[in-house]
Amino acid sequence: MLELKNISKSYGTQLILNNINLTVEKNELVSILGPSGSGKSTLLQIIGLLLKPDSGSVTLNGTSYEGLKESALANFRNLQLGFVFQFHNLLGEFTCAENIKFPLFIRERQITDEQTQYFEEIIQHLGISHLVEKYPSQLSGGEQQRVAVARALINKPALLLADEPTGNLDNKNAESLYELFLQVKQTYGQQIIMVTHNESLTKQSDQVIYLNSGILQ
Repeated sequence: MLELKNISKSYGTQLILNNINLTVEKNELVSILGPSGSGKSTLLQIIGLLLKPDSGSVTLNGTSYEGLKESALANFRNLQLGFVFQFHNLLGEFTCAENIKFPLFIRERQITDEQTQYFEEIIQHLGISHLVEKYPSQLSGGEQQRVAVARALINKPALLLADEPTGNLDNKNAESLYELFLQVKQTYGQQIIMVTHNESLTKQSDQVIYLNSGILQ
């Protein structure tokens, strides 16, 4: 379970987030909607340990972010959090297989048989087995995002964070990616938080939250 209590964040005199409280249960997909500048990405960055709040607390499955020492932050982020962004951020000089396994290379000298088996399971489940030996430049935008989702899942994170993941996709591919998140939630029991401008992609979310002027509505 993810729990946010009284999260606030300002930049100078501008209040971005104002006393945010949110709970996300295991196997829940939460969609966050709101206009540009409403604080959606800032909130996601705080949950993703990329930014510190000015006040309040974040707890994921019993671990308080405040209790993590600086040396443990990167390891916790790598193991517990998966990220999918609007720009897929795949490394062009590596194959898709290498991109997917990259989070493993960060912490492992050698990938285990179990991790290899999980890699095979993921690429089959996401329907990208035929793409893994290609380079990102050889893929469509929708295919690149599926590879990015596989990379986000490879460490079996407790929480998947998606920041406008369909922003560069056409309607058909956007719907396909949203359906993929629903499948991931059901198959792997994933907690997923997705920031989006597209309200049509929230119809099957477990929670739909509106953020406006830093306040949840």
